[in-house]
Amino acid sequence: MKAYSLLIVVLVCCASWSTVDAVNKSRLPAWHIRFARQQGPNACVVEEVPGTKWKIWTECKYYLPRKICGQKTVLRFECCEGFHRVPGQEGCAGVKPLKNILETARELGATDFVRYVEESGLQKEWARDGAFTLFAPTNEAFANIPRELRARVDSFRGNIENPILRYHISDRKITSDTFQADLTIPTLYNGNRLRINKYSSGMLTVNCRTIVRKDQEATNGVVHIIDSLLDPGAVMSRDVSEIVTSDGRFSVLAKAMEESAFFNKLRSAGNAAITILAPSDEAFQKIPASRLDAILKDKEARLALLQNHVLVHPLCAPAIIDDHSMRTFAGNRLRLECDAQGVSIEGSRLRNDFVLGSNGLVHMMDDVLLPNRAKNLLELAESERLTTFMELVKIGGVEEAFSKFGAYTIFIPSEAAFYSLPEAVLQDMRSSQEKAQAAILYHATQGRLLTNKIKDSEIVMSLDEENPLRLSVYRKAIGVECAVVEKADMEGQNGVIHIINRVMIPANISAGDLLRREGNFKTFLQAMELVMTGSDALDLSAGGISSTFFVPTDAAFEELGATVIEDALKNRSFLKTIVANHVVPGLFNSDSFKPNLIYKLPSMFGTLDVRRIESTLKVREASVIKTDLMNTNGVIHVIDKVLMPEMDEPAEPLVQIRGDGANF
Repeated sequence: MKAYSLLIVVLVCCASWSTVDAVNKSRLPAWHIRFARQQGPNACVVEEVPGTKWKIWTECKYYLPRKICGQKTVLRFECCEGFHRVPGQEGCAGVKPLKNILETARELGATDFVRYVEESGLQKEWARDGAFTLFAPTNEAFANIPRELRARVDSFRGNIENPILRYHISDRKITSDTFQADLTIPTLYNGNRLRINKYSSGMLTVNCRTIVRKDQEATNGVVHIIDSLLDPGAVMSRDVSEIVTSDGRFSVLAKAMEESAFFNKLRSAGNAAITILAPSDEAFQKIPASRLDAILKDKEARLALLQNHVLVHPLCAPAIIDDHSMRTFAGNRLRLECDAQGVSIEGSRLRNDFVLGSNGLVHMMDDVLLPNRAKNLLELAESERLTTFMELVKIGGVEEAFSKFGAYTIFIPSEAAFYSLPEAVLQDMRSSQEKAQAAILYHATQGRLLTNKIKDSEIVMSLDEENPLRLSVYRKAIGVECAVVEKADMEGQNGVIHIINRVMIPANISAGDLLRREGNFKTFLQAMELVMTGSDALDLSAGGISSTFFVPTDAAFEELGATVIEDALKNRSFLKTIVANHVVPGLFNSDSFKPNLIYKLPSMFGTLDVRRIESTLKVREASVIKTDLMNTNGVIHVIDKVLMPEMDEPAEPLVQIRGDGANF
């Protein structure tokens, strides 16, 4: 059909063919709407990528801009299906008479295919009354048939039982509104089936070939124009598991699947079509032999590897027109990207080398897509771009330990966490093997410590074998010392990685010594000394867990007035309630408190309301002016007001202050 208007160059971004014009119209710029209106009635957009063969006929006048694999497109207008221009009339006012499927296909540019049908003696059969669906390749597609298929096309020329032709037609009328995510339909070639897929991108495929023009009505059915000749020889009656087993290119994969009883798992998945991303034997050879052997002998790593190569939907490359992700058999998602050169999965180029099976398809891959569970800890860290951590590992000489041995759990600070350190501190870590190693080992512990196994106030020994790590369970978060976990439970072959938001420094000083070193806390220290002596002393050693101390400065106490301070220091019972009201059992670092929420923390005396207002922590009416002073007793947050016991709270502490009282 001849184009009759100016070209519109636009940036393209995803728009479904089925999106109604009313919706598209509301999102288009005014100039585009005006231009579309000028085309008159029954004008539809044709979308093209200049310099390529990519072309799609739409049913829309008002078409959303989008990108096709990062390339600018051209939109032009043609008459919609079934209409034509009439001289002197606006737009496409003429209604075409319906013709049979062959004549319709000929008018749509599939003349070479129709000629081949006629040469094979099928014209009469396909022109008769009925309700057929014909998938007709364009002339360009027919001219570019691969050599091997061309030989078969020529060998069947003049044969009325031509299997190639009969594989392009079904004896039922199937329009695109009945297409599903995955649909198979029988053909006139002995009932052999075609697989039709409908994607969220709006793309439609048949046997993974693009339907470029859909729903062209005919007197005896409907015609869909496609961009390739369909090859019945490329479709297997076997399922995808049998294809992998019988194809000599996938012996390593097939053996791994057999040893994991993975074929049975695939067959038990039901009738849903799947995609196996099958690494060739050469792809597996890219992995060092010892490394591959370790993966394949580890049952969990091997299973994760296999699951990572099975998609729970059919993957046809022409359907990927933008960055996308697809779910694997394990439930995680693989990243798909496309550019002018084609489609990539997790950075590995998807070749146009696939085999269709009865329950999906098998794509040959040139690379193995290692899931986290099959990577060692350093490979995991590298995939997360934790470059500063990797640099310290190298300086510290612990590469072999974290790549070959384990299991370990590593709490790795994010890049932002490292660069929030004072430059001098970070440079000091880098200054020697000993210091880099000490920093790394303090962030790791023995065993696989997943968040669903972590207990509040749990203490584990770090790999430096000197400094423990104190763990905390918060609401919807996990804490470790001064940090919180940002990304949890990345389980590799030899351990687990949790990415944290701060770099941890060993706390090797008691709370009391820390306050004495900091200065400006004489009154609080005096009060602590008074209530921790005598037969009724507050016992900081009971329970053996860390505490959170909200410590007022001397200036905060001075605001109470000299008389109040003097009376409190003389009244031991009252003093105990004041001190107890500033201590909360458990370790609550500043990042455990999220904005716009009120946390009710049970102190040793009553309840403290803690909230974050913008960047400031508030405890009742007090502001936290210094956070996260880590120590062997827990954590100190410095506040600017004294938290006096409220009148409706008990006169004595509810529980004992717990912690390492001997060293406060």
